[in-house]
Amino acid sequence: MTIKSITLDQNKQFKRFVEDASDRALKEINLDKESLQRLIERGGEFQSHIMDGIRRFSAKPPVYDLAGWERTYEKLYGKKPDFSSLVIPTRPEGFGPMRLIIVAREIVEWTDNCPLQGTQDALKKYFPCWQYESNLDETIPTSDRDPKNGSYAVWVRDVREADEEFANKSANDLKAEGHTGITVLERQLLEADYFFEKGEHLDPENVTMCSGSRVRGGCVPHAIWYGKFCVRWCNSTYRYPGLRSRRVWV
Repeated sequence: MTIKSITLDQNKQFKRFVEDASDRALKEINLDKESLQRLIERGGEFQSHIMDGIRRFSAKPPVYDLAGWERTYEKLYGKKPDFSSLVIPTRPEGFGPMRLIIVAREIVEWTDNCPLQGTQDALKKYFPCWQYESNLDETIPTSDRDPKNGSYAVWVRDVREADEEFANKSANDLKAEGHTGITVLERQLLEADYFFEKGEHLDPENVTMCSGSRVRGGCVPHAIWYGKFCVRWCNSTYRYPGLRSRRVWV
């Protein structure tokens, strides 16, 4: 195989790439920064390989279904959010199909500062819902992420049942592991987006522990489809095979 030498300009591109490379770009060419630097220093046969990876990375900009989420919001709230300044995190690789969840800051205004209860009421337009207490926002005051701080997006596995790898792990267990779990609002929006796309419900057999939220007093919310979309909670020490968190990537 004939290896083409690279130009001075291409070599400068390499150096800029090493200095500024994102995690996603490095994953695209399957190298870490240290290995990439060593290959550049060795030059020759490796440089054309890396340049090809850079070209492939540049030719495949990420594509997100923002229009799909606009439709989801229109169905739930009758309005479209502004996604113009939304920052979308890097899509995780190696975890199977992924689904984006977009949480818009406008939910707070549209629900009169009650995003959880307002979203639960919006879901009732499309399928039966049940909750353990009458006002979810008063009962579940704490979440790791909140639209009151601005719009944001997270990734979750695109699976119908909650992540099997977290079965038999309590919220306390997961916290000790540094786990990042789904919040109640994210789970509500995920239910809506999944239902509008597929006409099916999540967790017909198991339960999503919303480990990214907390009930007043320290209990942990969870959601399940049990002939209706149910939001309830349990002690943070509780564990059993069907109770599973959904990991999120932020």
